[in-house]
Formats: sequence, structure tokens, C-alpha cells
Amino acid sequence: MGLLDDITGATGAGISAARDWLVRSDDDVTPTMMAEVLEKGGIAQPTHEKPRAMFHDPYAIMDWGGWRQRPSALTYDTLRQMAAGCAPITSIIQLRVNQISQFARPQQSPYDKGYRVVLRDRRDSKRSMSKAEQGRAAELERMLETTGWLLPNEKPVDRDSFRTFVKKSVRDVLTYDQWCFEKLRDRQGRPSRFIALPSETIRPAVADIEHMEVEMRRERVSHVQVYENTVIAEFAPDDVAWCIMNPRSDIRANSFGLSPVEQSIRIVTAWLFGFEYNQKFFTQGSAIKGLINIKGAIPDKQMRAFRRMWYSMVGGGITNAWRTPILNSEDIQWVNMHSSNRDVEFSAWSDYLNKLLCSIYGVDPIEINFQYGNTGQSSSLNQGGQEEKVVESKDKGLRPLVDHLTDHLNQHLIWELEEDFEFSFVGMDAKAEEAEREARIKESSAFKTVDEVRAEMDLKPMPDGKGELIRDPSWLQWAMAKDAAEEGMGEEGPMGSDEPTDETGDHPHDWDEDDDLLHADDKESVEDHNPEPDNMLAHDDDEVLAASADAVIEFAQEQLRKAETTRMLKGDMQWLNVQLGEAHGQPDKH
Repeated sequence: MGLLDDITGATGAGISAARDWLVRSDDDVTPTMMAEVLEKGGIAQPTHEKPRAMFHDPYAIMDWGGWRQRPSALTYDTLRQMAAGCAPITSIIQLRVNQISQFARPQQSPYDKGYRVVLRDRRDSKRSMSKAEQGRAAELERMLETTGWLLPNEKPVDRDSFRTFVKKSVRDVLTYDQWCFEKLRDRQGRPSRFIALPSETIRPAVADIEHMEVEMRRERVSHVQVYENTVIAEFAPDDVAWCIMNPRSDIRANSFGLSPVEQSIRIVTAWLFGFEYNQKFFTQGSAIKGLINIKGAIPDKQMRAFRRMWYSMVGGGITNAWRTPILNSEDIQWVNMHSSNRDVEFSAWSDYLNKLLCSIYGVDPIEINFQYGNTGQSSSLNQGGQEEKVVESKDKGLRPLVDHLTDHLNQHLIWELEEDFEFSFVGMDAKAEEAEREARIKESSAFKTVDEVRAEMDLKPMPDGKGELIRDPSWLQWAMAKDAAEEGMGEEGPMGSDEPTDETGDHPHDWDEDDDLLHADDKESVEDHNPEPDNMLAHDDDEVLAASADAVIEFAQEQLRKAETTRMLKGDMQWLNVQLGEAHGQPDKH
């Protein structure tokens, strides 16, 4: 069987039509002609047509030097200082760094926090990894743990660990919304090591990549490293990973994302002013603001001198606040015009800013030790538990960050090495073991047998068929009643039957060939004595009576079985609970 036959069998009639056309054609076949035939056969083809839209601002004045700049007045250094100077943002970033670093090691047990390399396509739940696939997955996990393959004379301490790599990456994502790492390749062109780069120094190179041919894209310089407005290094597309968590289609964005710090610039400014205001309160006096009314007439020259002195000492906002001017006069009246911080609800304003910052980062304030009630709610009876708030906070902020890291590690590392595998953080749910245990107990009480649940846990069936049951009282009663009925039917027979029989051992109403031969002479007399309608009526009455007797007997037997089952049920349920508890590693409390 040839190659074209193999392709035909795999893809169907579309390739068959194209093959027949190629066989019949005597002319040279061009790619355009082949594409037309494939389209007629129903086979979709990737297009070579370039997009007509424009993706970058052609009049951008910040693309000087051969690289693109952030379309914002906030520089990388400003973003870094804002993140370091605002206490709530610092706490949030440190929280996420610590949370994700707990997953930076291979998972040791099914419920531990960590990461795993698993099969990419897991839709077939019955298919599990072979020993060869498990070995390859373990190799990739060890490679990630040391951020690449170790050289013969190299030790793990000679480079960053995966935990260090993850911590650097998370901090860059939450500060700049830009995460970059370099990929070093072996002689076969496969990634052999990856190194976290200072993301604030990496810039996209100026190029219209959307309108380039595929070959030109792979050969061009895609990104550069810039320090002090000087290009330090150049990278090809396969040598660097440029990862953005909040991408934008804005033509002026220049492929840069939207940093959470940049989103909260006004909030951070208000928070810093409030913090500075209270800090200056303790360093520049505590005089109360108000009006100065100088009683009596004073010369204009002296009044102007006082005014100049006053403005020079108390003007200029926070830096000159709370300085009390000194003057010489007969009588000065002070009129208080300023309320205390408590009167203007300064605490509520600070809480409001903290909540806004937490909302941008998808963090519940309770995670950074700020506990607030629901707005407008005076009673705490209806408030959700703190544990539920933390779980919701992780769903809103932690999981998107984990998915961002997972996607780019797969795209730039795992899928280049093994396209059938994928990297995944596991153990996100703290109570996954308890929840799974409860779910399996419920399943074994509804529609699964104990042995089926044990098989899902890679455990052997219980001995003597004790696990071939469902832990449901109704099902147990039905199963026991059915078994008892089958045993009773097996023991009954002609000798044990209470029904009358004739001298041949047959039922009087049962006729066979022997009866026909032996009693051929009696048939006529019977038929003459009992006409056919009356004979049939008598036969039906006997069947009704026999069915009624059978029903009474079966009802009595069923009542006896139920009484016996009720007595045994409690002990059986306790024994099954103990067995399931031991299978999960925890004895059942009930």
C-alpha cells in the first residue's frame, strides 16, 4: 500500500478525488491547481493570503532605535517604584509569589501541591499513560525542576531552580505585565535550558511581522535587550519567550500589555498622598488649620511682610504643611476651620482605596489581612465565611495567573519537546482529598459498586466478591430477595411440590403424547361429559386459584426476607464504611 493510499484511508473522499485527478492529468500540476482540487474535495487548506489590516501606528515617534517603546508616560522604573512604594500592591505581589512558588516542585502524592507533565489529550478517560510515557513525563518534570538539562559537570546549584524562576516570573507579570525568558537550544534545535530575563530590558523589534512570509519571520530579529538606550543583545523568535497576560488590540499599544500597576495609577497616587499626609502630621507639628484675624489696625507694610512670611512657610502643599508662623502683634484671634481626620472619615477613604487595589489584582482583602464587612450591612449574620472568601479570591486572581504561566510554559518548552504532553499545576484545592472521598462514598451509595470505586483508586477488588454491591438499603434488600428467590426456585421440583399429580407423576391438567395414547378411548367420554366451554372455564378457575396461592406464598416469603435483611443491614453498612475509609487512608468516623 502506497503513501497516497495511506493518506486516502486517513482523510477520506477529498484526497481520493484529488488523487484521481492527479492520475488523469498529463500537465504539470501547480500549487494553485492542487489547492482548487482539494477545496472541491472538501479539504480545507491554509491560506497564504496576507492580512490587509494595519496593526501598528505608522506615525509612532517612539519606535526610534529599531525597537518599540511602551505607549505610556510611565516608564519601567516608575512602575517598579509604584509597586514597591504602595504597601497594598507590595503585599498582593508578595502573596501571589508565595502562593505560586508552592507549586514549583513535582507532585509527590495525588493531593499535594506541585506540577505534573501529563498527556495532552485526556478526553478518553479509560486511557492511561504507558510505562514509557510515564518515564518520559518524569524526565520532563526533572528537566523543569533544574530549568533545563544539566551538563555532565554541572550541579543544580549552578543555576536557578524552577522555584526561583517562577518567583521572578510572577513578580514581572504583576508589575510590568511582561514576562520574558531566553531559550537555549541543543545541536538538534530543541530547548535544553531556559533562563528568566530582566523583563524591563526586553523590547519588540520594529518589524511588520503580520505581513511577512513565514520563512522571513523565523529568520528575523524579533526582540532586543536595551540598557541605557543601547542594544545589548538580539533574539530570534525561537530564542526568547515574550509573554503578555493582558494583551490589547490597540494600534498604539505596540504589542505591550496593560500592567495592573498602570491600571491603578490614580488609586496609587491617592493612597500615597494620604499616607504622606499622615506621615507629615508627626514630623511637622500638629497645629490646627484655621483663619488668623489680627485685631486692630496695623501698617500695610507690616501686613504685606506677614503675608509673605505666611505663604513661604505654609504654602506648597504637604512639604510645608503644619508650620506655624511667628509674628508680633497686640492681639491675634485664631478661628478653627479644620476638622480632625476622624471627622472627615479618613479611615473609610483609606479602606476604599485598599478595596479598589485588591479588585484590580483579583484579591480579597482578607488575604492581605484587611477584614471588611459588606458595604451597607450592619449585621454580620449573613456574611460568608472567611474560608469561602479566600476560595473565591483564588478563583478570581490566582487561577488566571496560573493559567497564564501554564500556557506559555507549554507553548515555549513542553510542546517543542513532546507535543503529546502538557505541563499543569495541580493541587489547587486544599480539600480535594476530602471532597473526592465524600463523592466516592456517595457514588458507592447510588450507582457504583464498591469494587468499581476501588478500581478508580487503582485498588484490587475485595475478596470473595464482597465488593460487588451498592451501598444502598433498597438495592441490598432487592438483591438479597432476588438471591433468596433463586435459591428457593432451585430447591422446588416435582417431588417437593404440594400440587396433586396423577399416577404418571404429571399434573392432572398437563397433557402429553403418552396421555393421548393411553387414554385415547377416554377422551370421547370426557368430551361428551364435559362440553368444551365448561371444560375451559374449569381450567381457568384452577389457574386463578393456583396463582392466588402462589402470590400468598411469595408475599409471606418476602416479609420474612425483609425482617432478616433489616436485622443484618446495620452491621453490613458499618462494615462497608470501614472498608471504604481504609481504602481512602482514613478510617470512617461513622
